[in-house]
Amino acid sequence: ELEIAGLLKYDPFSSDGLTNGQITLITSGDTFIRLTGITDYSLIMIQTTSDITDEDVTAIRDVLDHDCTLNDLRGQRTSGTYLAFVSCIYAFLAMIALVTVLNIVNSISMSVSSKIKSYGAMRAVGMSEHQITKMIAAEAFTYALLGGLIGSIVGLMLYRLLYNVLIGAHFGYAIWSLPTIPLGIILLFVCMAAIIAAYIPAKRIHNMAIAETINEL
Repeated sequence: ELEIAGLLKYDPFSSDGLTNGQITLITSGDTFIRLTGITDYSLIMIQTTSDITDEDVTAIRDVLDHDCTLNDLRGQRTSGTYLAFVSCIYAFLAMIALVTVLNIVNSISMSVSSKIKSYGAMRAVGMSEHQITKMIAAEAFTYALLGGLIGSIVGLMLYRLLYNVLIGAHFGYAIWSLPTIPLGIILLFVCMAAIIAAYIPAKRIHNMAIAETINEL
């Protein structure tokens, strides 16, 4: 008879935490001997640095007795695959960020161009360049903040769905959490894009004469 001290929800000895129908008992050394009758069994797991060489592994193997077995699991390292995957993801995100900046700048530029005569009339009746710049900035930040808010909500919903399908379904111990830091970085990036989008057309109007602005098609 054995007294069960605790029951784990997930298998700590499998990569995905699933038991695959097998029962794993974690016991003390004395209990292991009493159950199996094996008295000379021991397991030592060694985690090495990334720059370990074959000579180092050979030296470890030479230290062991003839009845010991050394399993070299360096071939199962996933750091290279993980780095390549992360690099592809961030490269894709960088492309999306570039498209976002260009879209914001292009939208504001087209909006200013369509109302260039109105801005010229406002300057003709006494509106200062600073006030026009504030109008363009208000329009740019309205686009940026509304787009960032809607995009964040839709993105979080899509992120939660993909997380549950790709990770939660296979790794039951994984817990989804709100990515507050990435969201803050995204909103800051959008605000910087809005500043650039407002600066370019405002500078273009500033360099144009009032008569030239009114006659602009």
